[in-house]
Amino acid sequence: MTPVSIIGAGWAGLAAAVELSRCNIPVTVYESARQVGGRARDVEINGVTLDNGQHLIIGAYNQLLALLKLCGVNESEVFHRIPQHIRLMDFQSGQIAFELKLPHWPAPLNLLGGILTCPTLGLPDKLKTLWRYNKLLNNQLTQDMSVTEWLAQAELPPAYADNLLKPLCLAALTTHPDQASARAFQTVLQQTFNGPGSNTDLLIAKTTLGKVFPEIAVRYIESHGGQVLTSHKINSIDPVHQIILVNDQPVHYQQLIIATPSHITQALLQPIDELSGIANKLSQLQHEPVCTLYLQYPPHVRLPIPMLGCINATSEWIFDRSYCNQPGLISVIISAKGEHMSWSNDELANKIASELAQLFPDWPVPVSTQVIREKRAGFSCTTNIDNLRPSIRTALANIKLCGDYVYIEDNSLPGLPATLEAAVRSGVKCAQQTLQDIASCNT
Repeated sequence: MTPVSIIGAGWAGLAAAVELSRCNIPVTVYESARQVGGRARDVEINGVTLDNGQHLIIGAYNQLLALLKLCGVNESEVFHRIPQHIRLMDFQSGQIAFELKLPHWPAPLNLLGGILTCPTLGLPDKLKTLWRYNKLLNNQLTQDMSVTEWLAQAELPPAYADNLLKPLCLAALTTHPDQASARAFQTVLQQTFNGPGSNTDLLIAKTTLGKVFPEIAVRYIESHGGQVLTSHKINSIDPVHQIILVNDQPVHYQQLIIATPSHITQALLQPIDELSGIANKLSQLQHEPVCTLYLQYPPHVRLPIPMLGCINATSEWIFDRSYCNQPGLISVIISAKGEHMSWSNDELANKIASELAQLFPDWPVPVSTQVIREKRAGFSCTTNIDNLRPSIRTALANIKLCGDYVYIEDNSLPGLPATLEAAVRSGVKCAQQTLQDIASCNT
């Protein structure tokens, strides 16, 4: 009998398995899909390997970077590390709406230098931004509110609040600012800007993300005596006899970690009396979609910088995939619900292609387009969302949860939104608590 069984081979489940493997605890990971990686996995379309969604990784993702190092990965081998340079284009005027370039200085000097040299803010607005943004960042919120309300109270210059912070909120929380949690967004900003200057760096994968972590994690787990089984669906959990039904076959477990998306976790827990309360809470979580569009242009087509933000457009963020060794490939992200979700893939692709043609009139027509829709890309990170998020431990001592929707913070601090870093942190912390329980059982 394997000491720890893990349901789900997304980034949270794999992170838990790697941490347990590090401590020489054999694990078996069960994944219902044919491949690992969850919502950041490889997909092959027409002979081209793509990310199933374009994810943004920054230097503040300390747990992810530590896990890669543990697995023997040299950061420079898998990432381009680039100082943060944010440029948002207004598609109505065709002009730059906001630009912020952070120098490689220690924090908070990097932000100070970036704002003082910001070409889209006048001197009075620069001074106002420095003073009021510092207060916004460091005055801890005791009561949650929407990001829109929070920014309005801060009285920041509109160019900074509307053209930078609100687009960043939508990207980080996958939730529109009118509904998004100000406490969660403040936490994201604090972890990014209040740490070392390198926290704000943009880390662009040199290949698909499936090769950056999931595939490497599987090799690490297997080299430490564990196994990762794909196409293995968990039908049900019997906590009385400590059995999971795997592809309709009973398998015993000692410790069980459930690292599935929240709606699947809910379905697994609902029949278990002791855990039905968690399932009821999970049923109240709402989810947000993310659409990723890939447009293949001739190899010479490039963005002026690795990524661009968009104002007054359906497009939200545009990425140059030549950094991922895919020359001429442009990816466009659209986060959360919106009118675009009712459009067909062809309508959406044509709309995005026309916007890019408007912004870059010298670009040729794309050779091909591909739309990938993740309907449950993350939970809606709305106000007071932490009240609905389960903790790692459950009423059953040998069943634990991990995932980006699981609340893992201490002292009632706000939880992170649905990011890869949140998933990895959750998996590692879940594994550490599991190790404590295994040690207690052995004494």
